[in-house]
Amino acid sequence: MASAIRPIGAVLVVCSLLLVAGCTGSIGFLEDDPQESDVDVDAGALETNVEATESYHVEVERTLRAAMVNETTTIDGAIDVTSRRAHLTMTTETHVGTDPRTTETEQYVLEDTRYTNDDGEWVRTENGNWTETHRLESATGSFENATFEPIRTETVDGVETTMYELNVSEERETELAGIDGSGHVTTSLEEFAYYVLIDTETDTLYGTDMRMQVSQGGEPAIVTVETTFTDHDEVDVTVPDEIPAEATAGETDDEESAD
Repeated sequence: MASAIRPIGAVLVVCSLLLVAGCTGSIGFLEDDPQESDVDVDAGALETNVEATESYHVEVERTLRAAMVNETTTIDGAIDVTSRRAHLTMTTETHVGTDPRTTETEQYVLEDTRYTNDDGEWVRTENGNWTETHRLESATGSFENATFEPIRTETVDGVETTMYELNVSEERETELAGIDGSGHVTTSLEEFAYYVLIDTETDTLYGTDMRMQVSQGGEPAIVTVETTFTDHDEVDVTVPDEIPAEATAGETDDEESAD
């Protein structure tokens, strides 16, 4: 069965499968630097720029750290917003004890249809969600009623940005963490931090950085998700003609989740 490139919130699905006892550590809250600029963020202008963005490059690195499990997943993607197309590759390295495992996935997305390379065969999955693919747009969903606290400056793709801690409601923290109460074992959010990287001169979003400690059945794990947006309006996605023509039908998302 073809595996899907998972959205940010689905990191906790991995936690629920791999969480074990004895995890220690810190999610690494960043300290304010009073010498850095405290230019006000224009959330409305940020959202307007995102809505006008025709394409971009996205990179995601998410990590899971528990007592006997370390997992790192990287996603590299070209997103063509105008055509609602994307080309994504994902690599996951999982270390359980002394048995490391690496998996790689390639995927094309055409609107809400996914084409995933499953051992050389392209598998089509309907009922996808373009919002999960269009991470730049979904990131702005946290701006409403949030406050921005400046942390430091950071250069992204040659552009000087300001990192802000985004202070959101507890309800929104839970949504971002992907905790919905549907698991057999209660999962709780113990610590949470969410940062955004913004070029305040052009009102452009260049990245997000989510860090959290979760507890399932009383056992903790550390999860981080760092996302970078670059090459705004400079990306093109071409889907090979043979992929839609040769792809076999896969299970729908509902069928996958029932497995």
